[in-house]
Amino acid sequence: MILTHYYHQNDRPFQTLSLLSDAAALEIISSFRSRTEAVYRRFSNPVEYLSNRRLTESWLRDKFIKKGGQPLVKYPQYFVIDRSVWIEEGYDGQSKVVQIPISAFNPDRVSFTYPDSMISYWLKSQTEQAFYHSEYHGEVFRFGEIHDIIDRFGIPEREWQTDPTRKYDLFIEAQVWESIKE
Repeated sequence: MILTHYYHQNDRPFQTLSLLSDAAALEIISSFRSRTEAVYRRFSNPVEYLSNRRLTESWLRDKFIKKGGQPLVKYPQYFVIDRSVWIEEGYDGQSKVVQIPISAFNPDRVSFTYPDSMISYWLKSQTEQAFYHSEYHGEVFRFGEIHDIIDRFGIPEREWQTDPTRKYDLFIEAQVWESIKE
């Protein structure tokens, strides 16, 4: 299994807003609003985005630890399993990637959400919607668990474009809870 980290071609990989003060993070998030690629639409309200990100990362870390995960850092680095058509198209040709085999990481330091953790965190409150899937939305998975989910539901490709019940299943996110050097 390959993990892919996407980043804008004008930026460095493995940067995280979470390590910054709110003021510094909001300054960077505000600067993203001038970027026109679809992946930057999530930054249209910087204060709301940062608040949601902080809530999501706290939930993510707590659930991972409760499942036996052993994070070495407070905030993860974000990857996807294999690749994401949605991200690639969302960067409009402006992205670069770093790919690392999952075997390079200790399995106790990697968690997964299906889909993106911020979306999954939101989806756990959408249980009455046709697009909600209790088997994986609002859940944090360990390595063995995500294999079971992939066996049952696959790795998202383009289902989000044609199947309304899968409209938020854009990719499977992997969170690596250890330091990564460029």
